[in-house]
Amino acid sequence: MWITSYGKISIPGKKITSRRQASLGGCRALIFVVMFGFSLCATLGARAQHTGAAGANSSVTAKVMDDLLAKTRIAASRDKGLAGQDTDEIEDTCFLPPLSLVRSHVVAATALAIPAKAKKEYLAGCAALRKKKMESAEKHLRNAVENYPEYSAAWTTLGQVLAAEKHNGEARKACSQGSAVEPSYMPAYLCLAGIAAQEEAWGEVLQFSSEALQLDPNATPIAYLYNAAANLKAGKLDEAEKSALRALAIDKNNSDPRVHFVLAQIYEAKGDRAKEVAELGEYLKFAKDPVDVADVKQYLSQLEKADTRPGDPPVRN
Repeated sequence: MWITSYGKISIPGKKITSRRQASLGGCRALIFVVMFGFSLCATLGARAQHTGAAGANSSVTAKVMDDLLAKTRIAASRDKGLAGQDTDEIEDTCFLPPLSLVRSHVVAATALAIPAKAKKEYLAGCAALRKKKMESAEKHLRNAVENYPEYSAAWTTLGQVLAAEKHNGEARKACSQGSAVEPSYMPAYLCLAGIAAQEEAWGEVLQFSSEALQLDPNATPIAYLYNAAANLKAGKLDEAEKSALRALAIDKNNSDPRVHFVLAQIYEAKGDRAKEVAELGEYLKFAKDPVDVADVKQYLSQLEKADTRPGDPPVRN
């Protein structure tokens, strides 16, 4: 996510030879892949070319966010719901992660007048998504917005599907339409933030995440996660930390452990190794992808070895 690739975390085979070379900032993360999977970094723990150089580009955060699309977690059964949503919510929307974590109590005015035919097409699109039939889902979602152009949820879901298919231009238009027909519809702004993160347009990520937070500051940790990543990318570390901590305060069950990974990035940038390591430890408590877990453990092991390397100056945490 972060800078370019869209893959799993992988730690280079060469050993880290100094503390300064072990850097989360050198990690190339993925950004909103089409199905928000949880690949943390393309190269977690990648080192700078020269021993004395600072860690490579601090682009890990991009991945951390939108990487979510890489694995569509739509395979959840109707009983368990989509990404933790209860069945009542699923009847209304079927967003892809991370928007499936949105818990807004604001009902779009346009949602109260959805024609039966448009609703039927939307639900058919949701059924196709659960079966991971993306083309069929796109077709039904397009039919839904054709039948009811003010269908903000359908526009937003269509935007996510198009982004998952890597059609970012069309995806942006769809999500923009979702916000245009219903200016108070927060998921549409988060959809736009996700697309912007995929394209590393961090100014736009900050803009759209801030607009989403103005609409409802307590609906979802995702808006704060995007906001934290954008501020981190801009070097505004205090603002980034504040947003990431707010995301954790909302996500009390740690349903999205990537927040801990972003916090680790922030603390690395601040030079606080103790908190960086602590946040990576928290990430490991809740992360479920075995590959990501193994790679982060390996990275932590490399940090420990680098910090205790004979001849190196003592590390201050």
